[in-house]
Amino acid sequence: MSIITETNDAADAHAAIVDAYRARTASSRAWHERATQSLVSGVSGSVRHFSPYPLSCVSGNGCTTVDVDDHTYIDCFLCGATLLLGHRHPNVMAAIADVATAGSLVLNPASATDVAEQLQRMVPSAERVRLVNSGTEAVLNALRFARAFTGRTKIVKFTGTYHGMDDQVLVGLDGRGTRLGNGIPPSAVADTVNADLDDLVGLADLLATGDVAAVLIDPSMHHCGLWAATADHYQTIAAMAATTGTLVIFDEVISGFRLAPGGGQEYFGVTPDLSVFGKALAAGEKLGAIVGRADVLAVADVSDRRSGPFAFQSGTCSDSTFAHAAALAAMTIYEQLGAQGAYAELGARANRLGDGIEQAFARHGIPCRTNRLGPIVRLFLTDGPFDRQHCSRLPSRPIDAFHLALITEGVLTLPGSNDLFLSFAHDDAAIDEVLAATERVLDRFDIAALLR
Repeated sequence: MSIITETNDAADAHAAIVDAYRARTASSRAWHERATQSLVSGVSGSVRHFSPYPLSCVSGNGCTTVDVDDHTYIDCFLCGATLLLGHRHPNVMAAIADVATAGSLVLNPASATDVAEQLQRMVPSAERVRLVNSGTEAVLNALRFARAFTGRTKIVKFTGTYHGMDDQVLVGLDGRGTRLGNGIPPSAVADTVNADLDDLVGLADLLATGDVAAVLIDPSMHHCGLWAATADHYQTIAAMAATTGTLVIFDEVISGFRLAPGGGQEYFGVTPDLSVFGKALAAGEKLGAIVGRADVLAVADVSDRRSGPFAFQSGTCSDSTFAHAAALAAMTIYEQLGAQGAYAELGARANRLGDGIEQAFARHGIPCRTNRLGPIVRLFLTDGPFDRQHCSRLPSRPIDAFHLALITEGVLTLPGSNDLFLSFAHDDAAIDEVLAATERVLDRFDIAALLR
C-alpha cells in the first residue's frame, strides 16, 4: 500500500507542475498546436521539444528572453549554449549591420581570412583553418581528414559523449553502446569504438592495434554530465595517441570560447592535432570551423595535389558575410574578456549558482549535487555515489519536472537537457533571481515526492 501511495504522490506532484506550466503558457500551447500542422513535432529539432508542449519565444536581450505570452525569463538555455555573450550583444549586432550592404553571401570573401587569422591568434592548435556551416559538419569533416591523413579507419570516442548529427557518432550516448534512434545502419558505426574515459589501459590496448585514426574528445564531457577529466588525464591521452600515430581531435563545440578564450585546449593545457568549433564561435549565426596542424589539414588542399592523400570538403554557406562578421566581433570580445579576468568572474558566478541551488534543496530536505565547469551547472538529485556511473542511471523524470517548474517561476532551462548555461550577460542580479526562483519552486511544488 505504501508503494501505491508514493506513486500517487509523485503523480500528483508532477501534475501540479504541468498544470502550472499550462496556466502560464496558453499562447505557447496554441502556437504549438498550429506549428504541428507544418513542423515535425512543432519544432525545428528534437531537443527543442518537451512535454506537455514546448515554450515559444519571440525575442531576447542580454540574459533574458520573452515568450509569446509576453513573460520575461532569465535565459539559462541560451539556445543550446550558443549565446555565450547573451542575446543581441551590441558589438555583434553592429558588426552584422555593418556588412548588410555586402549581401549575405559572396564568393571567397576577405572576411573568411579575417576569421581564420583570429582563430590562429586565439586557439593554440590553429595552424590552419577550414570554415564550415555547423559543429556537426566540423566533426564529420575532421574525422574524414583524420582518416585520410593516417590511412586508418577506426575512430575512438568516449562513452556518453555527443558529437553532432552524423550517423557515425550517434552511438554510445547512453552508456550502453546503442545507436541513437532508428535510421542509423550498423555499417555507419562499424568503425566507431566507444571507450571509457577513465580506462587508460583499455585505451592503450585500442591504440596499440594501429588502426585508430583519431581519438575524438569533448573535453567538457558535457552530454554525460560535465564529468570532465583532469589536465593530466587529457595530456596522457594525447601522449599515448602520439606514440601510435593516432590523431587527437578536440570537439570544442561546447567548450570552445566557453572555458577560456582559446577553448578547452587552453583551459586544460593540451594542444590537439585537430579541433572543431561551432555554437559560440559566431554568437548565434551559423558557422563552424575545423582548425589544426597544417600537415593534417593539407589533405583538403586542392591547390597542390601532386602528392599525398586527398579528402574532399566543401560547403555553400560557410562564406556567409553575416556569420563572419558575428564571429569576428564575438572572438574579439572573448579575447578582451579573457584579458580582463571576466572568465574567472563568470566561473565564480556559476559556482555561486551551484552552491545556492544545493543549499536551497538541502533546506527542503532534498538531496542535490551539482557539477560545474566554467559557466555551466548540471544538477543531480541524488544522495548516492557522486560519480558518472551512478549519475548516468538516475531517472530523468524528477529533474525534468524541476526544470519545467523553473519555467513557471521565470527561469528558462530546458527539460530534458538538465543544464544551466550562463553567459557573460548574466550578472549577480540574474544569479540572485535564479536562486530566488529555485526557492519558489521548492516552496510551491513537492519536488521530494518526485523522488519517491
